Amino acid sequence: MAAAAPSTGASENFIHLFKSTGLPQSKAAEAAKSPKIASVFRDLIDSHNLASAGLSEKQAVLVSALAVQLTKSQNIGLDERAYIVKVVLEEKLKSVDQVNGQ
Repeated sequence: MAAAAPSTGASENFIHLFKSTGLPQSKAAEAAKSPKIASVFRDLIDSHNLASAGLSEKQAVLVSALAVQLTKSQNIGLDERAYIVKVVLEEKLKSVDQVNGQ
């Protein structure tokens, strides 16, 4: 069964949170549309203090791409997630393809 779309208030809260990482409005709104992606992205933001990390727009886009990828893959553990976020912050991963492992 498909997950229900987030309520308007929840979507607005997600959009505000996602924009606080440096994500542009359009990408933040896109990420907030999917409850699974929004939840994973929120967890990444919270667990790595990304709202206050001063991410560039590119870094924020890469972390949101990681959230999308995590919703598709069940075998990525917390240590692996932390490592990927770390190398994005260190600017060692610079493209969505790199984040997606392609």
